[in-house]
Amino acid sequence: MISHPAFKALPSLGQFAKNGMWEKAWEFPQHTRPIQAQVSDYLAGATEIAFEAFFGDAFFGARFYGETQDVVQFASSCVDALCAATDGASFFSQISRIKYLSGFGQEISFAEVGAVNSWQSVGSQNIGSPREALRDFNALWSTLTSTALARNTSHAKAVELAGLSPIHHWFALPISATEPPFALNRNLLFNALQSAQ
Repeated sequence: MISHPAFKALPSLGQFAKNGMWEKAWEFPQHTRPIQAQVSDYLAGATEIAFEAFFGDAFFGARFYGETQDVVQFASSCVDALCAATDGASFFSQISRIKYLSGFGQEISFAEVGAVNSWQSVGSQNIGSPREALRDFNALWSTLTSTALARNTSHAKAVELAGLSPIHHWFALPISATEPPFALNRNLLFNALQSAQ
């Protein structure tokens, strides 16, 4: 997925969320490095953190669990990788040097469709592995279009192509229009799932 065209450009935005609460994410532009005290204050002793870097409408993310000092180190390393990046390749090169992410992106374990920054409030749908999802795509599409997630058109939608090793991480591709109404787009979903093969 690292070589997917959506991840070639310089990421423009980073964000952190605790306990999967993307609705309350702390966002910062790539060119504005948060100072260490801001990172530590936001984490406030957390033992779990998730980070995302946005490449336009596509994004990469990773979730880490550990002791407080390890969570701070992970978060700081993500900030460093984002703020030092000159393009997508340099960002992923830096990310791969984080000890908890060494060897990431080797295998996509499952795919999940959800509303960007509203995974909990609007909902998401685990659709299994991309291969399984493509095997009976018509049935998948029929199921998806009957969900509350599909009926919600006020939030952009994405499919996360997720790996579990060495830690949970994901490559998310947009699967709705870039402007409201954000209806699910069958072709975008199909193409995103195919790109994970």
